[in-house]
This record gives sequence, C-alpha cells and structure tokens, in this order.
Amino acid sequence: MTKINTVVTKPTNGTAAADKAVAQVVKETLKANTETVNESKALPEKTKEIVRDMTMVDKINKIENLMLMIEKRNKLIQTRSELDRFKTSSSDFNCTLRLNDSEGNTFSTSFTPGIKKVLDFLRTAFDTSIVEVESGIEF
Repeated sequence: MTKINTVVTKPTNGTAAADKAVAQVVKETLKANTETVNESKALPEKTKEIVRDMTMVDKINKIENLMLMIEKRNKLIQTRSELDRFKTSSSDFNCTLRLNDSEGNTFSTSFTPGIKKVLDFLRTAFDTSIVEVESGIEF
C-alpha cells in the first residue's frame, strides 16, 4: 500500500478546489500503484514461477525416466569401451568390416584405412550420444 502524503485543505470559496485536491490525490495514488505493478513485472522469470510439489505419480515417472536414461548411458559406455578394445594394424589386412542390411545384402572389406575412419566416426558418435544422454539426466 502507498501512503498518501498530500494535505487536503477545505476551500473557503466553494468545492472546485476540493475536487481538484481530491483528483490530485487519486492521480498520485494511481501513479504509485502503477509503478508498483511495473516493478513486479520487471522481476526475473524464475521468481515468477510457481513452485508446485510433485505428486507421487510424477515422482515415480521421473524416477522411471531417470532409470531408462541411466540404462541407455550404461549401454553406450559399454559399447564405446568394446570399440576401444578393437585393434587395427596400420599396414596389415588383419581386420574385416562386414555390414549386413535388412534385405540380407552383405558388404565386406579389409581396407584398414577405411576401417580406421569408420571406427573414428563411431567413437565420435558414441561420445556425442553419451554427452547428450548425460545432459538429459536431471533431478
């Protein structure tokens, strides 16, 4: 609430001056209230958010989603570590890359430089996926 500091004096020669004084007080009060409303609009968004308690169902859903994200992360890390254990020699044709599609077609190669590039791409892709999953794990 705003304090009104204007002194209203009763006029001696009629009501017009009193009406002006009352109108002035009303204007000042409205101006002060408007400034208070404008100040509250300037507050950061986080203070305006209404914090609500999570229901039991919300908590259970959140935990289930976290468990799925953790499972996905563990699988990605396990696959990434298996990829790290894979060894290729620089000059030998000691490894083979075989790709099978859904129609039963097979592609196979022993071209070591190509296999190394595929492995590097897979490592990068797994690292990116791990970071994305970890960023999605929130409490």
